[in-house]
Amino acid sequence: MKFKIIFFLLTVTLLSCKNKETNTKKELSIQSKDFEVFLKKFKTLKFPLNIKTSDIQIENLKAFTKNDLKFLDLNNIDPDLDNVYPYGILPDTLEAYKVIYLLPAETHIPVIATYTKEGKKISTEELGVGGCGADCGFTCAAYIKIDRNLKIHSVDSITSHQCDSLGPILNTKRNYTHFKDGTITKKGKITFSKTIEQY
Repeated sequence: MKFKIIFFLLTVTLLSCKNKETNTKKELSIQSKDFEVFLKKFKTLKFPLNIKTSDIQIENLKAFTKNDLKFLDLNNIDPDLDNVYPYGILPDTLEAYKVIYLLPAETHIPVIATYTKEGKKISTEELGVGGCGADCGFTCAAYIKIDRNLKIHSVDSITSHQCDSLGPILNTKRNYTHFKDGTITKKGKITFSKTIEQY
């Protein structure tokens, strides 16, 4: 009798483990298919990649769905209110996927994210230096370059004036640049230098 009870308990445990394993495999399969669909939304880019943020056009891009956003970890974005767009995927995909997407802003913000071949996120960084926007007496042009060695150079050329109630004060004009450099390893780790200001 004891043997039958032990045999029954072992059978139930084994079946339970098998069901859990099957469910896990199904979940991984669904995740993998979702990731494939996500990747297909990016066009393949060419090196050297040059981006002028003010020239980015979104008219022909299709915004990500809520299902896509889970790969970007954008929990604070509501796809019904703010659109996030795929920009492109870097051509070197041997060890990791490197994709660029656009966050909503006055001028869309390019962000690079890297993933393992299984769809696990490795790294995410904004490509721009930041600071471009509309303000009184303030204009800027942001440029980003990524070469085939996965070196990144990002620069903002800025012109600013002090303002009064009539607008920009002409003799307060300043020209300067902000820039930073970065690299992406073959395995997908992204690192950037500190932003430097130069007059």
